[in-house]
Amino acid sequence: MTEQNQKEKDLKVSVTEEKTWKRILNIEVSQEKVDGEFDAVYDKYQAYSKIPGFRKGKAPMHLIKLRFKDAIEKEVLESLVPKAYEDAVKETNLSPISLPVVKDVEFQQGMPLKFRAEIDVKPEIEVKDYKGIGLIKKIKEITEEDVNRTINYLREDFSELHPVEREAKIYDHLIVDLVKNQEGKDDKLENQDLFLDPHNMIKEFQDALISVKAGEEKEIEVNYHPDFHNKKLAGKNVRYNIKVKQIKEKVLPEVNDDFAKMVEGYKDLEELKTNIKEGLTKNAVKDSENNLKNELINQVVKLNFFEVPETVLNFYLDSLIEDLKKKYKNVDEAKIREEYKEIGSAQIRWDYLFHQIAEKEKIEVNKEDIEEWTIKFTKDYKMEKEKAEELLGTPQNIKRIKENILEDKVIDFLLKNAVIKEETISPKEKERNSGLII
Repeated sequence: MTEQNQKEKDLKVSVTEEKTWKRILNIEVSQEKVDGEFDAVYDKYQAYSKIPGFRKGKAPMHLIKLRFKDAIEKEVLESLVPKAYEDAVKETNLSPISLPVVKDVEFQQGMPLKFRAEIDVKPEIEVKDYKGIGLIKKIKEITEEDVNRTINYLREDFSELHPVEREAKIYDHLIVDLVKNQEGKDDKLENQDLFLDPHNMIKEFQDALISVKAGEEKEIEVNYHPDFHNKKLAGKNVRYNIKVKQIKEKVLPEVNDDFAKMVEGYKDLEELKTNIKEGLTKNAVKDSENNLKNELINQVVKLNFFEVPETVLNFYLDSLIEDLKKKYKNVDEAKIREEYKEIGSAQIRWDYLFHQIAEKEKIEVNKEDIEEWTIKFTKDYKMEKEKAEELLGTPQNIKRIKENILEDKVIDFLLKNAVIKEETISPKEKERNSGLII
């Protein structure tokens, strides 16, 4: 009997497809194979066991079987199951992406070994309908209002604080000396700047300091909520004695040619506005391109929907939670899993699909692609090429870079084969659509 025929005689396996990515292997190992393994383990125990009254290796077999019954059965089972599973996977040409879950084991000497192994496999996907996808590239129209809004942000950057002789009001700055009393201990602080921001200042401070004048003193008592962000104050009762020394208001520069010259040396206001509009237009185009790519990915995933292997999704969520735990103390794992389940599933689907498209269309990453990517990296981060290559040269980083390049090349291919219509979104249209949920 050939070795192959003997293997077929020793092993029977059938496969059930429970889901597109889950397989159930029903495995049976012949009685002959089971008994042969028992005999081999019996011989080993007899050769090496020391039993009182017998020389090493000379104890009778019936005594070996009686004395080491449980240990021998355990060893035989632990030897047969992994080997049978491995042979079954080879015979069925499966590519597991998870460790097997072994269930329903039937095992005893003189009988065949039977068990089932549940595994996840890479989904078999035949990606389709990825050419000729209809897309709308929506580009925001940049208006004078957008330009003026940016100018106002710049005015804030160049604002000055001027002393005033009046009562304090919202958005003023108070220069104060204060004494903080917490648990009987005083802490004195001088020349502190208190910004009367209604969105970020504690209510007790707002109530006491609005309409205050320079030279006045105020006593404030605050009972901090147990969930207050500052843990040293959370749940504590703190008294403050505040002496107002000066009131200052924010003064914004006038919008004129002199202001433009303050902002990176533009010659006049017109040049500043032109530069701002060009920058906003460039950003609007970039945003529209990013949105177009996201919509393209969503369409490909929608047109090629498949169930995501639980093993892969759980690995994604586990990795996400571990990353969050490194950044934050309290992480609600159950909430994260629920919130990111669909996001993770979509990302995994796209990962499978773009690799399938790359394979079908023979899209590959070559040395020139990596070189070009590295040069761009050095320019973006103002880094010497040798330093960048040293930083990026680990196997893990190289693999990540190749994946990013491959994904970009697939997206470029899909966009070239898509039907794209451009639309300019005016402020009025954006306002009309603001209530829609897509």
